Amino acid sequence: MVWKTWKRQLVSLCAVTMVVPLGACTALGELGGLTGDEETLPEGLHTVDPTWIEGLSTAEHAVSAGGTTITSSYPVVPGATDFTVEVRTTMAERETEFITGGQGGELKQHAEFLVASGGVLGARVVSQAGERVEASTHWYDAASGEALPWTALLNGEEAIDQLAARVALALDEEHGVAADAMPEGLPAAQDELPEAPEDADPGLVDPEAVRKSAAERAGSALADLGFDAAGDLVVSFSPGEVAEEEVQVTVADSEPLLSRFGRTARKAVVDGEEGLELPSDHAPGYHIDCDRVPCVALTFDDGPGADTRLLLEHLDAYSAKATFYVLGQLTEHDPDTVRAAAEAGHEIANHSWKHDNLATKSGEAVHEDIEKTWAAIEEAVGVERTTVRPPYGSFNETTQANIDYPLILWDVDTLDWQHRNKNKTIESAVSGTRPGSIVLFHDIHRPTVDAVPEVLSQLHAKGYHFVTVTELFGDRTLEPGVAYSRRD
Repeated sequence: MVWKTWKRQLVSLCAVTMVVPLGACTALGELGGLTGDEETLPEGLHTVDPTWIEGLSTAEHAVSAGGTTITSSYPVVPGATDFTVEVRTTMAERETEFITGGQGGELKQHAEFLVASGGVLGARVVSQAGERVEASTHWYDAASGEALPWTALLNGEEAIDQLAARVALALDEEHGVAADAMPEGLPAAQDELPEAPEDADPGLVDPEAVRKSAAERAGSALADLGFDAAGDLVVSFSPGEVAEEEVQVTVADSEPLLSRFGRTARKAVVDGEEGLELPSDHAPGYHIDCDRVPCVALTFDDGPGADTRLLLEHLDAYSAKATFYVLGQLTEHDPDTVRAAAEAGHEIANHSWKHDNLATKSGEAVHEDIEKTWAAIEEAVGVERTTVRPPYGSFNETTQANIDYPLILWDVDTLDWQHRNKNKTIESAVSGTRPGSIVLFHDIHRPTVDAVPEVLSQLHAKGYHFVTVTELFGDRTLEPGVAYSRRD
């Protein structure tokens, strides 16, 4: 009876605004096995393993170079591109900060699902570098297709301030956190809490407004915000923020603080249904927002060549993805190498059948050349048709009118085909690249392939992310027959 009473006292503690070590309530429930009419113990921050999401997969990004090691694992959710992009880009931002910070060491990142039902996705992104842990939650509204920050859960600025006040008071009372030691985004504890917002109709979320609010509160401790199984808000603190171990603050009776989307998310957590309806005919074509992190598209023309497989090894060492503009006749001759590139996650695109100058051809001849090349690519790897790079970068109005795909040029020409010098290729690629660049190489030349490891090393040290042409442009619409040289 004493054990049962103690458990019920802790149930009460977990059900009000409080602070307990992460997992304490969960562990207690597992130990006691409450049954019958006994009270059910809250489980702390609620997480799920959404095996019911059709096509769900996990992508890995791993690099070890220049005294740093990065390992990032993130979910890829078909039908929820913005969610995948938000989670991956958050990790990419932290990777760039870690690399350019010059501290060295190891960065590990992963994401855990908070909810995946009721038209809502939620994930917690956790990044650990040494003893420092950073975490934030990210949300997705399937009805609008919008990825949303933590501020979208709350019903405006007044609700955010109310939540901050409640959390600060809990930290003061339970851990003695002084006013000048409060985590970022929290006020000094007040003897009396500000009056809670009335439980009126919650407001609709304005995506731009909540993103602006989150940006203004960058680094706020409230960014690690989720729900427990009972639907109360939970703010998590990493080890060292307020105590040696990770701590959670649970805010009871928090529904009046929630926006309409926040209440939808809360209901999805409480209901716990194992199902999520997303568009079935749409798979993510890109995973990263190149407006938020420095990206570069490395492109390789005229292959496949004798050293293309060695190039694939160099790219793999940096988890770098590139675009190969292959020739149709060489693809037909060596489909296995093209297939190896595609299976490694690289983009295979069209560079004509045998490198003829398309500007000298008739419209019908241009069309036939490009279609014949696509047929060879599809026979080899069966990939989706994306873009065309005209040989020599040469095209005219007839060319443009008879190619039904965007034309991709470049803004960084290494001239590797001309000088065939490893060091010159490195220098031109690194010095010319800026965020959004498309770099031109030719993987049929061994000095170019030999230059790639150093190009990757130097650009990686500057915080660049290596993406395909499709990923570089992301959600931007590229028009058929229109030439693009970089992402502006």
